[in-house]
Amino acid sequence: MPKSTRREFLGALGASLSAQPVRPRPNLLFIMADEFRWNAMGCAGHPVVKTPTFDRLAREGVRFSSCYTVSPVCSPSRASAFSGRHRHVHGVVTNGTPAHHGEIFLPSILKHYGYHTAIAGKLHFRPIQYDFGFDQFWSFSAEGPTPEKGYQAYLKNKYGSPAKWPIKPGTCPWPDDPLGHDIGEFKYPKEDFETEWLTDRSIEYLRSRKDTNQPWFLFTSYLKPHSPSVEPQPYFSMYDPAKIPVPKLPAHAKEQRAASEKRHTIDDERMERRLSGIYYGSITHVDAQVGRLLAELDKLGMASNTMILFTADHGNMLGDKARWFKGVQYEGSVRIPLLWRGPKGAAENKGAVVEKPVDNTDFVPSILETAGLPVPERVQGRSFLKLAREGDANWKPRIYSELRSGMVLEDGWKLIEDPRGASPARELYNLRNDPKEDRDLAADPKQRERVEHLAHELNTWRKERPAPVQIAGMPMPEYAQITEEERRRVTPEGDDSGAGKQ
Repeated sequence: MPKSTRREFLGALGASLSAQPVRPRPNLLFIMADEFRWNAMGCAGHPVVKTPTFDRLAREGVRFSSCYTVSPVCSPSRASAFSGRHRHVHGVVTNGTPAHHGEIFLPSILKHYGYHTAIAGKLHFRPIQYDFGFDQFWSFSAEGPTPEKGYQAYLKNKYGSPAKWPIKPGTCPWPDDPLGHDIGEFKYPKEDFETEWLTDRSIEYLRSRKDTNQPWFLFTSYLKPHSPSVEPQPYFSMYDPAKIPVPKLPAHAKEQRAASEKRHTIDDERMERRLSGIYYGSITHVDAQVGRLLAELDKLGMASNTMILFTADHGNMLGDKARWFKGVQYEGSVRIPLLWRGPKGAAENKGAVVEKPVDNTDFVPSILETAGLPVPERVQGRSFLKLAREGDANWKPRIYSELRSGMVLEDGWKLIEDPRGASPARELYNLRNDPKEDRDLAADPKQRERVEHLAHELNTWRKERPAPVQIAGMPMPEYAQITEEERRRVTPEGDDSGAGKQ
């Protein structure tokens, strides 16, 4: 090609490329449901609970069937989901504990790169008065810089109700039981229930962003299906307890409950069924409200350029091993749902199921990659986009979790180790052959080498302490530099797990 012709061709090509519209950064919708068990969705094979919205997201995006929280209780898990770092690294080791000095969270990072940020629902970070990088803050309780805009303030202003979960008299069959007393039918219309109220706030936020060019990040964080077991109709009575499959309680359940914290154990099948029915009703309620969010995205013309992530902070044992709630390393507690739908045209949007284990430290790098933003050094998680799109032969070989006890998962084998005491107490399960964790193989001589190998990996991981993440040009947020006096004032004393705090 002659030089003049080649120059003209390249000039025309450059002009053509520069004339192409530059796709704006995607909007980011992060949805979390508290205490949502990993398999409590139709798309995950549950035989009873109805979740048409989550099933739709799984068809249109990707479902990760083996996602784990790296700490199975609220605040530590959420801090990992927002930092991409592990519990012993970011320092939120229990509910109510502030992060270590210098730890920064995803909303602040996104805000630094030009995103507008908002939360509707539960955050559960301390100290509670900070915004943690959110421009708009609607809390389910009194946390955040604007508690007067929160759900508790709404109930108090409308009904004068001092109770967070007011119930109709006579709807609790076990008012004197530490666990059963949670049950009750919501006293007011369902439109005033928290699940609906924070969806309304989320929709209000979406509408406020319609005519702006600034990308947004919205964290819609439902408390349900977390306790208490309070729901409005029709969800309170949606599922017949007699038709719900529940784990068979062990023969020693009564003795187990008598010897442990009664709120976290169960020995009554009737109560187990009733609690499970309301739990599943709560999930269908959340599903319906997420459906409202998706419909609003479509209506506003935002859906094609919005990434959606749905997950939980931890699960619920729901009677497995006669246990209720979370705080342990068994599958019902530590395994969580993960649905992801990228913006329109994203390669991962093919309805696949990814079986390789991932964890919630992987959320931050995956979100940042989707937004076209750099993943800071010392984020410990990895983006799972390549894994979802084409497979990743170099995907990380192990998943870790820790609260009171630690867990490491490798090639279908799970070791649980409680390091407290004179010598570590260990359990070993082959999840491929024993997904319900009924057969502890830790004492099997044939597995001695495997137990020692996994214990070594777990203890090596516990020693990893990377310095806080730093981003050039980003000032340290106020919440990341609280005084030691304030830290001592808000840090709880005693149990360092948070497992007993609801």
